Amino acid sequence: MSASNDHLREKIDEAKRLLPMPKVLEKFGLGAHAKKEARCPFPDHEDKHPSFSIWQVGGAWFWKCHSKCGSGDEISFIQKYKGLSRSAAIGLYLEMAGFPAQRPPQSHEYPSVSSVSQSPQSLGISAFPECPMSNGQGLDTELKALAVHNACNERRTAKKGLWQLARDLRAVEKRIGRKLSNGELMLMYDEWYRLSQPLLGRAKPRDDYLAAFLAKPAKVRIPTGDGDTLNKALATVAKLSPDELPAIPEVPNAPERLRRIAALHRELSRLCGGKTYFLTCRDTAKVFPGLSHQAAWNVNGALAQLGVIKVVRVGDARPNGKASKFHYLLS
Repeated sequence: MSASNDHLREKIDEAKRLLPMPKVLEKFGLGAHAKKEARCPFPDHEDKHPSFSIWQVGGAWFWKCHSKCGSGDEISFIQKYKGLSRSAAIGLYLEMAGFPAQRPPQSHEYPSVSSVSQSPQSLGISAFPECPMSNGQGLDTELKALAVHNACNERRTAKKGLWQLARDLRAVEKRIGRKLSNGELMLMYDEWYRLSQPLLGRAKPRDDYLAAFLAKPAKVRIPTGDGDTLNKALATVAKLSPDELPAIPEVPNAPERLRRIAALHRELSRLCGGKTYFLTCRDTAKVFPGLSHQAAWNVNGALAQLGVIKVVRVGDARPNGKASKFHYLLS
């Protein structure tokens, strides 16, 4: 990989973090199209029925017109919408994201998943990630695309890249309904290591990174995309008045922090269909202003003692530790 192409790829990665697909659409006055079902925004398509979608998988955003206009990432959307060359679209995208305007060099490395000719569907990524996809070449290409997305750069360390890769891996397994095979895991790892190697140095051998990659999926409690459940629960509980919080049995004057955290457990249980759910002390603390992770850990223990929740599996008290598994007991 040349230094110029490596630098370009890093800038595009950062631009995608700063200016993802929904914000690109807003920049063009197309915010109403930033959803899974909308009318196609391209001027040459008189869309009588909603055929346009955007969605996220593995941290990357994609768009697709299910009729005739194609599919791709943020850059390919700009290329199509503005009628630009690939190089000009990259330049405009970087400028929109806040980088100095310049014509980017031709890139042979920055991911093939971004090209117009290689749409998300050609990568084996379904229009809606929760839908099962067929096995085979499409899945192999998706795994490579996820490896590309999580490869090391100046801002992404090996530890962070491998952890997010593990979350993406678990999300894929959840969607296709099976564990990835050893061959599929090695395909993903080999691509990640190939792209990350220039930044890994010689401190650790390849096999050490491989062991870390294979060990991480077992530690993942929230696959990519599942964080929406927690965010929805937090947003719902934040809107509740004190009168709407659960009552603690036989504790009429229970502190609000106990009742608000009980409300978080109630909402997570509801969103999970009454089944068990995972929750860290760090995320528990988000529901009450100024609450520390240690205080949140203690409140969860108090709620278990009071019969509001059952701790199915104990996690860690550390803010970045393993989540505990709970079951909500109140009706």
